[in-house]
Amino acid sequence: FNSLTGEASNFAIWELVNFMLIGCLGGLIGAVFNAANEHLTIWRMKRINYSKKRRLIEVLICSVIVTTISYIMPMFWNRCTERPTDMAEWTNQEKNLVDALVPFQCDEGQYNEVASLIFTDADTAIKQLFHFREAGMDDANTFSSAALFLFFVPY
Repeated sequence: FNSLTGEASNFAIWELVNFMLIGCLGGLIGAVFNAANEHLTIWRMKRINYSKKRRLIEVLICSVIVTTISYIMPMFWNRCTERPTDMAEWTNQEKNLVDALVPFQCDEGQYNEVASLIFTDADTAIKQLFHFREAGMDDANTFSSAALFLFFVPY
């Protein structure tokens, strides 16, 4: 583990309570997901699985819905954030994560927060969420809470 005090820490001790609440909320969401998945599976077994044609239509409909939502969400975000520029003391991994930010409908030197989470592979998105430093000395976040919420809801 790392030191919880000083400049080496990215969070304060009092924030541990928030982390525990987020963990409990994640457990509740997981339980709701499992219950909904069980009901959906039973419904699909009764109404869809008996026909190959219905299974194909189900796959096509799900693919179109997921693709449409994944493309439209960054368009709805419609806000560009400046890329971090003062990276002299950053590691190569952190610099590579900045290079992976997606400039979806943004000018050069800017990135779309939601597109950077959706259009990159899952491994890079997780690294961006957990390993990015705060951008600059003004404590500006690399990903805002609103962008994270917008990404979380359909994910």
